[in-house]
Amino acid sequence: MHELLCPSCNAPSQHDLQDYLLMCPFCSTTFSFDKESGTKTLYTDHYIIPNGIDAGQVKGLVKEWLKRLHHQPGRVDKEYFVTEVQGVSLPCWLISLEAHTKWQGLVKRQANRAIDTAAGSEYLPESGVFRRTYRWAVHARRNLHEVWGVDLLHEPKESVRVDWDGFPFDSTFSRGQINLSLGAKIQKEGRADTLAAYDAREMFDFKFGNSLPILGIQVEEEEALRRCKTHIMRYHHELAKLHVDQLVDIRSELEIAGTQLLHVPFWQAKYVYRPVSVLKHFSPAREKHVVVEGYAGGLLTGELPIVKNEKMWINTWVTAALALVFFIAGAGIHPSLFLVGGFFLVVALVSGYLATLRASKEAQEKLKLLDASA
Repeated sequence: MHELLCPSCNAPSQHDLQDYLLMCPFCSTTFSFDKESGTKTLYTDHYIIPNGIDAGQVKGLVKEWLKRLHHQPGRVDKEYFVTEVQGVSLPCWLISLEAHTKWQGLVKRQANRAIDTAAGSEYLPESGVFRRTYRWAVHARRNLHEVWGVDLLHEPKESVRVDWDGFPFDSTFSRGQINLSLGAKIQKEGRADTLAAYDAREMFDFKFGNSLPILGIQVEEEEALRRCKTHIMRYHHELAKLHVDQLVDIRSELEIAGTQLLHVPFWQAKYVYRPVSVLKHFSPAREKHVVVEGYAGGLLTGELPIVKNEKMWINTWVTAALALVFFIAGAGIHPSLFLVGGFFLVVALVSGYLATLRASKEAQEKLKLLDASA
């Protein structure tokens, strides 16, 4: 840490010179500092989205989300416990752009015709173009995993596998609002004319953090532009592949309209599922995560209490126990019960094998995602 004078208010404060941009804690001025020349340059395109919720509201939103998922909402308060709630204002580079993509590929015929005997005649050439506009957000922190889940917030409507960290800001921050009264309250208080988070941005000032820690800017603007272009290229490549069986050629052109720096409020909540039924013997308590945006209380991403793999393991243990019971009953009552026990044993073995296979696949996918983001 080094002490520097603010170029605007001339107040001394401690700064980490490893950061790309520095922020004065007294007047909220954002500036860059050249270590060699000692020059300070003001950066004016810096905004912040005000934080509009607190830890208590986040806890309530998580409980409401769980009640909507549960087949018996009344049991949520007895079985689900929010153990931790933390908020932070994360910096993101927001790149406004328009992307044009032209593609060519091959589509396989649904039924081969007898008259088409030439080699390759079962494939037909196809081509197309599409255009999209974005406000694309790129994280301005080196460690993408400082807050669980923010590294993969992009959830496209198309069946596209996402393995990049950037996300379209407008569509991401318009989803997941499960408490409409909270959004109406924000609107009534005059913080925005609409519920769009981008429209609610203010010129950067620490006071709009509303008690949230505000993290520094570590990623340079040039790097953010490079990453944004890479994300869009990969995204449009995946979109083009949806139209053909084999993609032959693709060309994308990007028109960058502008770049802004935006601090965005995020809340991370952890909860534990402790069932009161017989499931408590087969489902150990594990912490799950939920990410909520701090402007209108939209739930962006979250871990389900019991995922498919855990259900398969529960099925494995239950059927294995039933197999043991019927084997004992077969030895003491009637040999025909061995058949029932054998059936449950087969189900247990198959469920265990599939659960292990799925866990291995998920581990490999996580490694690929970590390698891609490294």
